[in-house]
Amino acid sequence: MSVIEKETKTEFWYAFNEYIEKTSIMPGNVPRMFRGVSDKSYELIPSIGRGTRDNTDNKVSSLENDLIEEFKRLSIPVLEQYPTSAFEWLFLAQHYGLPTRLLDWSSNPLVALFFAIENDNNDGAIYVVGHEFDDQYELFDHKTADVNAETKNNEPRLNNIIALQQDIGKFIFVRPKYTDQRYLNQKSIFSCHANPFESLDLLGTTKFIIKKEWKRRIRAKLDLYGITHSFIYPGLDGVARELRIRHYDPVQKGTATHTTL
Repeated sequence: MSVIEKETKTEFWYAFNEYIEKTSIMPGNVPRMFRGVSDKSYELIPSIGRGTRDNTDNKVSSLENDLIEEFKRLSIPVLEQYPTSAFEWLFLAQHYGLPTRLLDWSSNPLVALFFAIENDNNDGAIYVVGHEFDDQYELFDHKTADVNAETKNNEPRLNNIIALQQDIGKFIFVRPKYTDQRYLNQKSIFSCHANPFESLDLLGTTKFIIKKEWKRRIRAKLDLYGITHSFIYPGLDGVARELRIRHYDPVQKGTATHTTL
């Protein structure tokens, strides 16, 4: 993994922009995906694999099954549109914060930057990987990160998948159908891990470090680009969070004053 850590915010912006421009025009370049984390110490481990290895006998399937089955049972009465596959249930569960074997990525570097600066407590980071992804997630078994039995019997399709998903059996990258505004705005892509206890290890991964003292200024710049809470989280929840950050938090923290006329 290549780690890029600069001394100033200006140097960071220059290096980050240069990297994006350079990799986007390379001939035959594979898609680049970005993941922002608010703490640079966070590894590329799916949420269901964080801190659960010892208490699951190194096997996450039973815990995962319990979570997903309960999620289905309790969510069906309030769903307007039912997921039609195991992957769509995973996407939905991940969407609402349930621990899964999926890891969120975005094809938009500014979306990843938004998540990297969400709080000011620690230095953040943006991970960048180059990897093909697949829209036909119904061809895969999420638990093995491999093609399912039916697909294995279709040799032409199988050969095409293997050419794209070169790490098949370890992890795959899939893109959900953009049936939800949040997926669309976040330009969501997910990596799905056969072993969610292990950090994703992909040759050519780049990690940009973002110092915590830069975050407030970068957040203001993203606001100008329209990358705000109400954009990332469409709906009243995102609107309320955006208003809190813009108007309430500065007064509470003493970085702004508010006088009633």
